[in-house]
Amino acid sequence: MKGIVLKVKSPKNFHSRKTDISYFFKRYGIFTMFLFTMLLGMILGIYIGGQTSVSFKNSFDFLFMTDYNSRCGQEFLELFSSCFSPAFLFSVSMILLGFCPWSNIVLPLITLFKGFGAGLSLTQLCAIGGIKGFFFFIVAIIPGFFIMSTVLSVQGEKSFRLSANVFKVIIRKKDITLNLREYFVSSSICLFFSMISSLLDTLLFLALFSSFNII
Repeated sequence: MKGIVLKVKSPKNFHSRKTDISYFFKRYGIFTMFLFTMLLGMILGIYIGGQTSVSFKNSFDFLFMTDYNSRCGQEFLELFSSCFSPAFLFSVSMILLGFCPWSNIVLPLITLFKGFGAGLSLTQLCAIGGIKGFFFFIVAIIPGFFIMSTVLSVQGEKSFRLSANVFKVIIRKKDITLNLREYFVSSSICLFFSMISSLLDTLLFLALFSSFNII
């Protein structure tokens, strides 16, 4: 008696889907990782900000916008400088870490910390302004934060890949060409957009803060 062999054909697009998923993680996996750490940091910042005092959150104002009492009295240049200084620090730190063979461990912590600051800012606004503070965060803070999150994630991906290649060259002694010109060009573009993000933060704050009557 002959046995019966059943052949189950996989769907025609099964392999293409598998290839598409593999391509997505290969092409955008690192970028997505940095966005995820940003979101995770924001959730952490909201949680910790909800458990801490206003003065504790104000102590982070040199890195994040948390002391709104002092910010509301600043002129354009002073406020722009306050916004751009931490953005410049985050961006340049990522650029320089790209040349370190071990920095792939540190790079995601920068986006995590940036997201943490956004979470603190949200809880600070809600603490001093209630629902008006929440809507001010959505309208005036989120646009600049969105640009900066994208900038840091793009820069993080570039630095992550360069750092991995530096590791292969220095530690594993592999013969790999490091395209530093492309790295500096893309990093300069990211730095420019971080300035645009800070400019947007400044303009929206000056235009809308008094309208929301938070303080």
